[in-house]
Parts: sequence; C-alpha cells; structure tokens
Amino acid sequence: MTGERGDENVSAILGLTVLLLVTWVVLQAVVLFLGRNVALEAARDGLNAARLPPVDVAAAEQHAQNYVSRVTGSWLSNVNAEATSDGRNVTVIVTAEAASLVPFARFTVSQLASGPIEQLTP
Repeated sequence: MTGERGDENVSAILGLTVLLLVTWVVLQAVVLFLGRNVALEAARDGLNAARLPPVDVAAAEQHAQNYVSRVTGSWLSNVNAEATSDGRNVTVIVTAEAASLVPFARFTVSQLASGPIEQLTP
C-alpha cells in the first residue's frame, strides 16, 4: 500500500541514519590519516635530530615524542618513539593510538623514518 501515513518519516529516518554512519566512518578515516601523517613527521623530526654526529638515539626519541605532543595535544595518545642506529643509518619508529569515534575500539598508527648518518668532513 502506498500513501500510508508515516512512510516519509521512516524513509527519512533510515536515510539520515545511513548518512550519519557514513559521516562517522569518514571522520574516523580522517583522524587516522592525520594521525599517520603526524607520526611520520614526528619520525622525520627525530631522524633529523639524530643524523648529525655524535648520534644520540635518546634525543631522537625525545624529539619525536615532543613533536607529537606539540602538534596534536591529546588526540594521539600512548606515543612511543623508538630510535636505533647501526653505525651507518638511523631509524626512528613512532607508534601511537589515534582518537577513536567508535566506542571501545583502538586504532594504532605507526610510521618509520630512516636515513644515513651525516659524515662531516673538514
């Protein structure tokens, strides 16, 4: 039967529900995308701090963590920066949890930056 009273209301409710869910998914994807970009820039910042001799991996980790806290405030949490050096290259890995719009869900972002140690010659 067409023309029933309330058909438009049910259609509107279903349509708005789908629209809100799609918006929610898009917003979560944006948060994850931004989180990955911030983690990558933090890893690069840490890498730049450690590339000049003498190599200080602790300073690289501190630079990366400071970058994340300075840029994001609180929407990236549980930030962990790990820097390693093999004598020729430095690698910095930044891992963090992005803010979640989904209750009880946890989204982790991780990025890596690696580069050679600068050789200063007189």
